[in-house]
This record gives sequence, C-alpha cells and structure tokens, in this order.
Amino acid sequence: MNKGKIIGLIGGMGPFAGARFCTLLLEKSVSDFGAKNCDEFPEIVLNSVPVPDFISDTKKLLEAEAMLVSRIKKLNMFGCTTIAMVCNTGHILFPQLSKVSESKMVSLIDTVRDKVVASKFKKVGLLATKTTIKSNLFQKAFLETGIHVVNPDNQTVELCEKVIRGVIANTNSETLTNKLLIKTDEFIKKQKLDGVILGCTELTLVFPKIKPKNIIDCLDVLSDKLLMI
Repeated sequence: MNKGKIIGLIGGMGPFAGARFCTLLLEKSVSDFGAKNCDEFPEIVLNSVPVPDFISDTKKLLEAEAMLVSRIKKLNMFGCTTIAMVCNTGHILFPQLSKVSESKMVSLIDTVRDKVVASKFKKVGLLATKTTIKSNLFQKAFLETGIHVVNPDNQTVELCEKVIRGVIANTNSETLTNKLLIKTDEFIKKQKLDGVILGCTELTLVFPKIKPKNIIDCLDVLSDKLLMI
C-alpha cells in the first residue's frame, strides 16, 4: 500500500454506501496490510455529493454532470492521486468526468469486469438499478471478454429498486431484503449462473457481510483495487 497516495472518492449516490466504503478501506488496511498506527492508513477524501437523483430520473443527468465535474476539479486541487466514484449508475458520466480529471480515475465497472474475468466465470447475472440495466454499462464493458451478462426478470429489478431506495433513506425493510436474497438464489439456479454482480453500491450493504464466492461485491472489488494502486 502506497502511503504517499491520496484516495479521492465521489460519493453521496447514496450517502450510506459512500460511508461504508470508507470504513471498508480502513478495515482492509488493517486486515490486508497490517495497519496499526494512524500514519499507516491511506489518506482518504470523501466528497459525499448531494447530487440530483439522476439514477431514477435521467432528465436530471446534465445537472448532476455539472455538479460532479466541479467536484472532480476540487479533488484535483486537493491533490488526490487517485479518484473513484462510489456508484455504478454514476459511471454513465465516467467518460465526461475522466476527461476533466488531472488525477487517475478508476472505473468501478471495469474493475468489476476484471474481477469476473480473473474468476474465470463465463455467465454472470447482474443486480442493479433500472438505469444501470437500461444503459448496458456492464454489457458494454464485457463485450470482448466472451462472458455473458444476464439481466434479472422485471420482478427482481423492481425488488432491487425498492431495496436500494430503502438503503438510501436508511429505512430498509428486512422482509424485502430476505425476498431479494431468495430471488438472487433462484436467479442463479434458473439461469445456471457462475456468479452474480452486485451492480449497485447500496446492495452490498444488505447482502450478508460474508458473501459466497459466486457473489461479486462491487465495493469489495473497488477497495482492493484502490489500496493496491
């Protein structure tokens, strides 16, 4: 782990996922790198941006883009050596944001793809927001890998959306979460999947902390990447 780096994070989409990601970076600094003293942890700058809800309303995309571009510039001014966005759907704007960043920007989508490739999976399912699924962010990233990305049925997508909204508002229902866990298991068996991508940072907060190897947790994968750079 490079002590001289400053990790910049664009969060707030939603806020609890961004906060959890910071905690995850610190936990892994201890478990994977043996950090004990304050000066052995990475420097982290989290900008939890109260961005307009373009995740469900793409009409707000331009307003969100303007806000995020200004935050990227601020993280550059702060001296961040690496910047990542703690939101899958937000990667619709990744090309525009990476163009204005002077620092290296790490794509969450590409990082997940690389993890799936390394896992030698051939067919994976995707749990994500409606906007992420409609944008084909993951399908595009996997185009040249030979790996087939399968979207869930509409009922599962709607259930994901409700769970995600609950996490953002910190009012998540245990009943809905349990339904989603059952649906995910059915999804894996019905489609004969090698694994499932948790393609929304909120979903990682409701799945069991110790996940089966066939569950690809986007926050877990991104934290590994940022600490290793």
